[in-house]
Amino acid sequence: MQSALYVEITLTGILLLTIILVNQRSFMGVSALQRQFNNMVYTLIAILVIDAACWLIDGKIFPYAREVSLIVESWYYFFNGFMPFMWLVYTETTISSNSKAARRRIHWLATLLVLYVGVLIWNLKSGWVFVISDENVYRRGEGYAISAAIAYIYLGYSTARALIKASQNKWGSQSKQYYMMAAFIIPPVIGGIVQMLYYGVNYIWICTSVSAVMFYIDLLNRQISTEALTGLNNRRELDKFLQRETREGPHTETLALIMMDIDAFKQVNDTYGHYYGDSILITVSDILKQSCKDTPAFLARIGGDEFCIVYPANDIEVVEGLIAKIQYNIITWNASHRDMVQISLSIGYSTWDKEIDKSYETLYKRADQNMYKAKRTKKLSA
Repeated sequence: MQSALYVEITLTGILLLTIILVNQRSFMGVSALQRQFNNMVYTLIAILVIDAACWLIDGKIFPYAREVSLIVESWYYFFNGFMPFMWLVYTETTISSNSKAARRRIHWLATLLVLYVGVLIWNLKSGWVFVISDENVYRRGEGYAISAAIAYIYLGYSTARALIKASQNKWGSQSKQYYMMAAFIIPPVIGGIVQMLYYGVNYIWICTSVSAVMFYIDLLNRQISTEALTGLNNRRELDKFLQRETREGPHTETLALIMMDIDAFKQVNDTYGHYYGDSILITVSDILKQSCKDTPAFLARIGGDEFCIVYPANDIEVVEGLIAKIQYNIITWNASHRDMVQISLSIGYSTWDKEIDKSYETLYKRADQNMYKAKRTKKLSA
């Protein structure tokens, strides 16, 4: 009865993961990162299938039953290490900005998996990790914990990398992605503790499936709220944020809305092409991210070559200090990239005034007007 119930739960997990794969193929394309995420899901499905098989054949007598169980259990233990390694590969590739360094780290970490495979091959004779009795009954060996150790080393490494990256990117929705990556380990840890305490109960991979589904749902939500090219929040998310910030007032601090527009961007596109124009947009977004690092700023790209920052600050001088920092970082970038098109921004801002602003649209309109005023002034003085 317990085996049948566990198999039913496992099949539910497999169904949910299959839905993820089908949805990925239908709506999300086949980028390298998506393929890596899919590979992780495939390995998770594989371990659920093998785990269910272990439950079904344990204690059953049939020709070559013990040999079959040895093979199935060995594959199960292998996937105990391989599935977390696949999550590590996805995490490392997503987080790292240096692909060569990421591959180097992955190769070094893979040596642990290779050693683990050697232990599993040795186990076929030694029974150190697990044994199958003559009655075809599975039993843990003295080295059983090595399987959990490998899994949690890989999951723990991925969590640490994600937390470090999140601490370095406090500016917007991308930090949420890294925190979600870090949280991936929580359900497997809970399932693993239950599994270690209660022999015969196996919840770790069902809990890992829950992590995969939660991460995928978060991935979809971020695709809805994030602008694809730059990774910044989109206009929809900006409107939601402004509506919440202005509605939850009154603000004791200054709530500023800073609007920015890349000067002569249409000319860049017409002269050098849209691919080069996209590189300029990415560069500007990176400069804004760097400028707003370790601040409560909310960044968004609101369309075309226009960017926006919502900035709660102590006073107006702090807001103007951020604008000066952005301009300085633009000048610094231009000085170190003289072989590229020089970048300049027209910037305007407005601050929330609860006495005259009835909605965030009025705040937005004033900031937009001030930005275009700065652009006209710049053209007249050119």
